[in-house]
Amino acid sequence: MASLAQNRAILDAFGDRVIKTAQANLRKKRQIRGRSVNRIDTGNLRDKLTYNYFKRGPKIIQWFGVPANDTATRNYADVIEKGRTPNKDPMTWPPVGPIMAWMERKGLFTKAAETEGGKSREAYAMAKSIGKRGIVGVYYMRDALQTELRKSGKEFREFYTREILKELRLKADKYIK
Repeated sequence: MASLAQNRAILDAFGDRVIKTAQANLRKKRQIRGRSVNRIDTGNLRDKLTYNYFKRGPKIIQWFGVPANDTATRNYADVIEKGRTPNKDPMTWPPVGPIMAWMERKGLFTKAAETEGGKSREAYAMAKSIGKRGIVGVYYMRDALQTELRKSGKEFREFYTREILKELRLKADKYIK
């Protein structure tokens, strides 16, 4: 059985490394139609990434992600991590408001969309396209965790696998076993 007090420094160091790697993964540029594009819009997700661990019975549980009290960022983090599956149901499409704000910040509106109604129509078209086509996940946190586990020594990997990995949480309400 692992003692939380004995392993606090080890878990803190590992958690810090995983979060730094996840933030670096979010900063990586991606290729879209031959252009190198920055993934970060406002940096809100990158800045809110955190980790924690706690004892539940004889087990230590460690989680990585966004704090539970920030529902909007948590939902966004899930979509960025895992992607979004295509769906023809308009009720499942992403919300138009945040997409309109994102398009405004990126300057993606056409000249014809000078009116507020035109911007709304273009944002709706973008939401519809994302809803119907889906988006590919970035897996910034999964890759960070795997990278840092590979970099760690054999003793740490054995300890982590034996005591924590069996209950690791990437989101506060979902377990990976």
